[in-house]
Amino acid sequence: MTSPVAPPPMTYRALGSSGLQVSQIGLGCSGFWGNRRFPEAEAERIVRRALERGVTLFDTGHNYAAFNAEPRLGRILQRAFATHPRDGLMISSKAGTLTGQAGISGAEQRDFSPAAIERSCAASLRNLHCDHLDIFQLHGIGLEQISDELLTALERMRRSGMFRLLGINTHTGAVMRHLAERRGPFDVALIDYNALQQDREPVIAAMHAAGIGVLAGTVLAQGHLLPARPRVPRLADAWYLARAWLKPSSRALMRSAKAMQRTIARVGSQAPAQTAFAYVLQNPAVASGVLGTTRVASLDQVLDTRVDMLAPQERERLVATFQQTGASPSQ
Repeated sequence: MTSPVAPPPMTYRALGSSGLQVSQIGLGCSGFWGNRRFPEAEAERIVRRALERGVTLFDTGHNYAAFNAEPRLGRILQRAFATHPRDGLMISSKAGTLTGQAGISGAEQRDFSPAAIERSCAASLRNLHCDHLDIFQLHGIGLEQISDELLTALERMRRSGMFRLLGINTHTGAVMRHLAERRGPFDVALIDYNALQQDREPVIAAMHAAGIGVLAGTVLAQGHLLPARPRVPRLADAWYLARAWLKPSSRALMRSAKAMQRTIARVGSQAPAQTAFAYVLQNPAVASGVLGTTRVASLDQVLDTRVDMLAPQERERLVATFQQTGASPSQ
């Protein structure tokens, strides 16, 4: 009888030039995970499992899930600190977006005035029961909104201990290039990057060379890289399907996903979700890939990813598929 294969230990990677490390897979505490209709006990099971498996990066946003995800994460972590000390975790949140569903329809409202950003950060600290954030991100800021007044306020907030690292969560190539070329006070970038967005790789390399810690979101392309499987539908599935149709960026991913989905499905070394994460994590400029899920089993599967199992010839097939389709949803 064959003995079960032990899950791989968590790997930790340098977060840019900050001197800090993060788990190579982080947990995104957003989406339906934070929705009031998703039981908090189930949300807590996912966080507890992530902690048990060595996840240290927990990313959320002040506005996520109609402003419910951040305080939910705070309640769960407060209960978990007894066995998983706060000092070992990297807790990340965001400010600037005012809409309570993270712009699910694409119609986002934002306020990057210094007063609004400071109020949002203070609210995040209360919600998360923390005296500081490890990473504080400006959520979807444009270049024209990065003012001297805002940067001065952010540096004052950092000096006062509200946060350790400053970041930008962006899906806009121009902002990423700005970070790579000028960096300024920014330490971290959370961006959209997956096998469908391989054109991000030059700017990712440039940000990494500039000392920016790169976190990859949408590693599964909002689910579009996974094969459809027959199963009893859940409310979470309906929510994510609605987002796929309503959010412009998700529709763009959907249109370009089919060929890549088939190529990933043909990789025999691991499950499709693991292949998708292995592709992203084989990029040495990426510090962590962030997963959002409402299933403990899906979390375990991704945490079982063996990055080196994606063979060079398999990776080349993913690259060839991207080049053949000639389309990318990146901006």
